[in-house]
Amino acid sequence: MHVHRADWDGLIVDRCDPADALVIEVPIKPSPRGGSGTFLAADAEGAQWWVKPLNNNQGPRVIVTEAVVGMVGRLIDAPVCETTIVQLPPEISGWEFRPGSVIEPGFAHASQNVSGVQEDRSLLFRDRDDNSKRHVGVIALYDWCWGGDDQWLYAEPKDRQIYSHDHGWYLPETGPNWSAATLEARVDEEHLPMWKTNGLDEAEVSRIAAALRGLTRQAIAAALAGIPTSWPVTDLELESAGWFLECRSGAVADRMDLLGGEL
Repeated sequence: MHVHRADWDGLIVDRCDPADALVIEVPIKPSPRGGSGTFLAADAEGAQWWVKPLNNNQGPRVIVTEAVVGMVGRLIDAPVCETTIVQLPPEISGWEFRPGSVIEPGFAHASQNVSGVQEDRSLLFRDRDDNSKRHVGVIALYDWCWGGDDQWLYAEPKDRQIYSHDHGWYLPETGPNWSAATLEARVDEEHLPMWKTNGLDEAEVSRIAAALRGLTRQAIAAALAGIPTSWPVTDLELESAGWFLECRSGAVADRMDLLGGEL
């Protein structure tokens, strides 16, 4: 799909910090793994979230990428974890989520806790649950959003149902370091992962391809406009990300149509 970068000029407007963000009330425990310092916490209703704050140990831009990929993943109904922007109130500031790192008030990225999961860096269990469908979305999202730092969750109580999560190192190059220039340099390159594609659900391949082709510029822009203004990304950078995703959507759909056998 040929899209001029100028077509996106001025499309990301009226960004703001969300007035209705979920408030995290109780920090529970730090994550035992990962380099960012994500911590488990609960909101007022008792729902649990893995929270990644601006002052995480991998840098504030990580949560921008996390939010962008989660938002656009839902546009094509990819099997991403439910994510949202949450507010960290002054009442919980000072809680140490990693040695030497404490909660600071502000807005953070959160991924809803999925119970009974195991994390793995391999794409597994295609024959379990409805993973023959869910793997299609994982592959499409990886190509479309230039995936990196491969890792997935497998929910044991749901017959190892797969979830795509922790997208902080998606987008070229190396996640938080993406810029208008790096997006432009990679926009026309395929980024299919080197995973087996046999056993994928053919109907889901067709659905995902159609979803990518049916994406509108307005839908992508609306999603990206949800990034808080207090986060370290400009409107121009988000417009470049939107342009990158719109440009790639048709080519990724074509590559999905051709899936079969092994990559």
